[in-house]
Formats: sequence, structure tokens, C-alpha cells
Amino acid sequence: FHLGPVLTRLQQVAQGLEAHLSDGSVIACDLVVSAIGLRPRTDLAAAAGLQTNRGVCVDRQLRTSHANIFALGDCAEVDGINLLYVMPLMSCARALAQTLAGKPTTVAYGPMPITVKTPACPLVVSPPPQGHEGTWQVEGQGSDLKVLCLDAEGTLLGYALTGAAVMEKLALNRQLPAVMA
Repeated sequence: FHLGPVLTRLQQVAQGLEAHLSDGSVIACDLVVSAIGLRPRTDLAAAAGLQTNRGVCVDRQLRTSHANIFALGDCAEVDGINLLYVMPLMSCARALAQTLAGKPTTVAYGPMPITVKTPACPLVVSPPPQGHEGTWQVEGQGSDLKVLCLDAEGTLLGYALTGAAVMEKLALNRQLPAVMA
């Protein structure tokens, strides 16, 4: 797993594939799984004068740069973090409902694993929180891999699970730090 650098070129060679990354590294591989991702559409928000960056910028109560406008979901960049999937949306919806009902509530994100539902190779990934450094350790073989990101003290920061190893998701989630406490 190589998080951060992006794939710039994929080349077929006699032994399989070579993945060329934006940091200049080349990885020999048999299989490439690349999460291309989504990009928030912020044109309307920017035209309305709202602050935007990678999304519509909101504080921990989902308030935009205009005091009476809130944003949540794929378009919202909460305190500098974009999480473009369902679990964060649910956390934001609960917090915003409380805020709009008169009880100001800040958004908190616990562990936020991403499940890729592919029958041929189930995959669950929980990247380390932004700003945390760790080393990746690979256990297993074939399509049943458990890949753990650990800090210098051995604390779990993130993981990637494939095949039968996806069954360990719940146990590993209990060990993970919050994405945004």
C-alpha cells in the first residue's frame, strides 16, 4: 500500500506490471487497486462568496464563512478535512440536526474505515489520521492480507484488509485513534 503519491503511469512488463508514482518510485506488482476518489463541486458556493478550498470550508459545527449557511456531505471540508463517503456524512447530519435544534454540537469523527464492496477481492481501508507517520507491516498471503500502520510505539494508526482478513475490521477499529475528536 502506497498512500500519498499518485499513480502517474502503469506499464506492462514481462514479469507483470510496473506502477510509476509521482514521487519517482517504481513498484513491481501483479495487481493495482487505485481509488480515484471524488472531487467536491464548489463553484456555486464560491460564486455565493463562501470560502472554499478542497471543499466548502466549514467549522466543527458545519458553519460556512457565512454565519447562516451550513454545509455537510461530500462538498464540506470540515476543519480542513474532506471525507467523501457515508460514515462522515452521518456524523455531520447528527451534529447539524442538534445545532439547528438549538443545541450547538461539534462534529467528531471516530475511526472511519472505507469498505470497497468487490466480490472478487473485498477490501477495507482505514488510513492513518492526517499528520500521523507510521510504518506498514504486511501479514498474510495471496488475496488475504492484513496490512497495519503502526507508530514508533507500536500503536495502530490505520490498516488495509483484503479477502478473509476483512473479518478483523471491527476488532481493529476499537484500537484506532479518532480521525477528528
